[in-house]
Parts: sequence; structure tokens; C-alpha cells
Amino acid sequence: MRRVETDILVVGGGPAGLSAAIAAAGAGARVDLVDAGAAPGGQYWMQDPVAGATSQQAAEGSTAIASARAAGVAIHSGAEVWAAFPGGEIMANDAEGPITFQARSIVVASGAQDRVYPFPGWTLPGVMTPGAGQRLAKLGKTAPGRRIALAGNGPFLYAVAATLASIDATPALLVESGRARAAMLGLLARHPARIAEAVSLIAAARAVPDWRRGHVVTEALGEERVEAVRIAPIDERGTVDTARSERIDGIDALLVGWGFRPMIELTALLRCRHAYDRALGGWYCVASPSTGLTSVEGVYAAGEVTGIAGSRPARLSGTLAGLSAAAALGFESAGMEERRKGLVRALASARAFGHALGRLAPPPDGIADLARDDTIVCRCEEVTRGEIVAALAEGTRAVAGAKMWTRAGMGRCQGRICGSAVAEIAAAETGTSPAAAGFNPPRIPLRPVPLDVILEATRGSAP
Repeated sequence: MRRVETDILVVGGGPAGLSAAIAAAGAGARVDLVDAGAAPGGQYWMQDPVAGATSQQAAEGSTAIASARAAGVAIHSGAEVWAAFPGGEIMANDAEGPITFQARSIVVASGAQDRVYPFPGWTLPGVMTPGAGQRLAKLGKTAPGRRIALAGNGPFLYAVAATLASIDATPALLVESGRARAAMLGLLARHPARIAEAVSLIAAARAVPDWRRGHVVTEALGEERVEAVRIAPIDERGTVDTARSERIDGIDALLVGWGFRPMIELTALLRCRHAYDRALGGWYCVASPSTGLTSVEGVYAAGEVTGIAGSRPARLSGTLAGLSAAAALGFESAGMEERRKGLVRALASARAFGHALGRLAPPPDGIADLARDDTIVCRCEEVTRGEIVAALAEGTRAVAGAKMWTRAGMGRCQGRICGSAVAEIAAAETGTSPAAAGFNPPRIPLRPVPLDVILEATRGSAP
């Protein structure tokens, strides 16, 4: 079994992770970066292994990857972290088998994933998240369909519309629950540097032939795959007016999502402190705004795992965490403290914009109520909403209780997909809040891993 000893291990190769690795290596620390993707970059700086850097974002990522390598960062691509233990021991698995990292400090930059809520028909082929649709478009220039419906809320929908337009696959329908035009204009007035980007994204949304504000998709319809969608108006309190629902035919791809949720599985396994804010994606890892240090000594967090805010805060928080982790290990250089102070100020401003944007476009209250009793909520274990509601009625409580009684969240994804919905169903049925309902405590292995890899890693013997 391979064993790597390093000063700082960075988990995640998106903007936050790469920025942390570059900063820490530049300070003189020995740095390893482990990333599950075939190439680092994450969703925002995604690298197309065939076409290369064909967009500005991909080019920025390519530059960051080159900078990391030039700084001496050892990049381990295609390696999934599946276990973590106190004292800086992290276990991963790649095509060559298990790797154990022993790090003096860890920077967790595990990013985020699409936040979804179940509704009738959401398991039909052709229904996917906006992030998945964008990934198809970025990798291989593949359109998810010929007549695409894009639905949910938040500015990421506009970014996906722009990506699809870049491959001549402009969506036919954009269904957005929000209506906050005046508030958005007020936010941009306070952050004028973001106006040009906003104008570009809004132009992409306006290019969609049918743009419905104040609506949600209530059902995906079809036999073998999605063929139509049903939409309905929603008011500011989250009440869906199904009496005025409308069927739209001729849809062969539905991309629906409600922003992102931080991927906290690793920070939770490391016993870092977490907090809940629905506008920031739900549960997130609490980290110091001046260093990125979490509640666990030697563990730093950066980027979306600390609350959804966007790519610029991710880069700034990554650099700050990398410098802080290096400094704590004694790798300090002239001017480092002044640089860190500048990063703290810039990060505060960038996060203020990102968090305010999130508060303008949270998922509507009651969005989990779209699921009917026979709607599958946990796709891994095929647990329906009715089964979860029945378990709660019989006396179980919270997300962890629903998991034990029904196996919801016990499958391969460990609740990464259904967790938000289970929490909101539990909150509604028991008269509490999603925060009080909690989240699934992660278990080893964090990702599916062959048994022989576990045996080899835990025995610590050579293959």
C-alpha cells in the first residue's frame, strides 16, 4: 500500500483547493492535493480531457493547475477519499489501489453539489440536475436534449443557460420560482463590480424563448422518459397553486435544481463544528473568517463547504486557508501577514455578495411537499415519502431516525441526494425545523470502495 507523508493535504481540486495548494506550496510547505476528478478543476474550472480549454473558466483552471504543479504540489487525480481518522490520516483510492496520507494539516475544499427535492416523475430518464446538464455540455459539448426545460431558482440556472447556448442548445423553457428583481438591482448597486457578469447571465436567460418567473415544475410526465412537464404558479410564501397548473409538451430533457448544498461529509467525519443556514445551502462547516481554521486543530476548510457563496470567495478562502495552514506549521515569509489581512478584507466583501445572492434565491418553503406519498425520495434504497411519513407518525424523529426506520439515506450516496428533502419532510411532519432535524452522520466508507482495498488499507500491508 502506498503511504504519503506530507505537511499539508488539500482535499478537493476546484478553485478553493487549487488556490490553497498554490498558496501553501508557495510558502514553502510540502503539499499534496487529492481530487476525485480525472483532472483537477472542479465544476467551475472543469477541464475537458479531449477538447482542452475552450472557455475562459477552463483556461483559468488550466493556468491554476499549471501554477500548482510549478509550485511543487503533488496532484493525485482520480482518487476518492473514503476514510479519515484523528491525527491527519486520510485514506483514498485510485486506479492503482489504496493510498494513505499522513498530513500535519488538512485543508478540506470538498465543494458542493446540486441541491434537489423530489417531485412526481423526477426519476424518469431525461430528468437531471442543472449541474449534470452543464457537465455534459462542458465535457464533449453534448446537449442533454433537443428541447430542454431548465427549472429551479438562483443565478446558476442562468449560467447553465449560457453554457448550453454556447453549444447551440439554448433551453426552450426556463421555469424560475423567484421574482426578486428590485432586490437584485439593489444588491448589484452595492456591488457594481458584479454588474457586467450579471448582465451577461441575464442576457443568457432572456435568450430562452419561454421564461416563466414565479413558477415551479410540479411533475415530469412520460412513459419511457420525460416527454412533458407540468408547471404551476407559486407565491412568496411557497404555496403552489395547482389549480392553475399547465402542461407543456415536447420536452425531452428537464434540468431541475435548487442551488447547491455544501459537501460536508469529510468535515463531519473529522468532527468539525457545523451550522445550518438554508440560504447558504443548508448545513455547512464553520471556519474562522480570518484563517479558515475549523473547530478541529489542524483542519482548515475553504470554498463552498463553508457555505455557498460562489467562485471568487472560494478562491480567496482557499488562498487564506493555505497561507494560514502553512504559517501554523512555521512556513512564514516576509509580507505574508499583510497579504493575509488583505485576503480577509476581500473575502468579507466577496462573501457578503454571495451570501446576499443566496438569500434572494432560497428554495421555496414547502418545496419538499411536491412529493406525493408514492414518490421515491431516497433513490438508492427506493424509499417513498409515504414510508418516511409513516415512520415519523410511528414515533421516530429527525433525519437519523428516518434513516434507521426506513433506510432512507443508507445507500451508496449516504443521503447526499435525499438528505435535504428528508430533513424538510421530518421538520414538516414533526413540527420542528430542518436545522433541528439534523443530517445523516457520515460513516466510513464515505464513497463505495472495494472490500480488498479496505482490507489492504486497514492491514497496512503491501500488496
